[in-house]
Amino acid sequence: MALVTDPAWILTKNSIMGKVVGMFALLSEEIRENVRSGFPAGGHPGGNGGHPAGSQGGGWPDPKISKGENYKGLPYVMLDYPRIFGREDVLAIRTMFWWGHAFTVTLHLKGQYKDLFLPVIRERWGVLAGAGYHVGVSEDEWRHEHVPDNYQRIAEGGGDELERVLRGQPFLKLSARCGLDRWEEAPVVLGELFRVLVSVLATAK
Repeated sequence: MALVTDPAWILTKNSIMGKVVGMFALLSEEIRENVRSGFPAGGHPGGNGGHPAGSQGGGWPDPKISKGENYKGLPYVMLDYPRIFGREDVLAIRTMFWWGHAFTVTLHLKGQYKDLFLPVIRERWGVLAGAGYHVGVSEDEWRHEHVPDNYQRIAEGGGDELERVLRGQPFLKLSARCGLDRWEEAPVVLGELFRVLVSVLATAK
């Protein structure tokens, strides 16, 4: 009854969600420039005319920020960029705020994009490990939580985890987290995690 009759807590929650949306809006401009500078002509290696294969009209779709109230029962905000979600081919980097848990930055590859970028991911496995990335081990490609049956920390010494995952599923996900206790520095941390991914992907031929 105390919660039901007190509007202050829900207004505080709405304010926090608004702050995250604002944070992600600023971050989207930063990462858009990072992609443009990291991938020649605003596209990526292997794209048609310097643009990502499968994109509409040539070029990257704009960053998309979305929010909801019920991922595992809790509110969330997502920033998708780059974002190409096809039935068979996926190339996306998703930055996510999940209430009560963490911020995450996740690379999602499937189909032609997994084939394109897998060689450089293998080559630079140690870079991803050093940045704190985990490899997705679940058969569900739409799970986001950092728990042992969904993500496992990758080791700097080799890509055994990667090879085990690739034998069992058609997609690849790599994800790193930033705890909510690092709220003030989160934009910098998330931006750096994004730049690590772009620096790896941009070396593809």
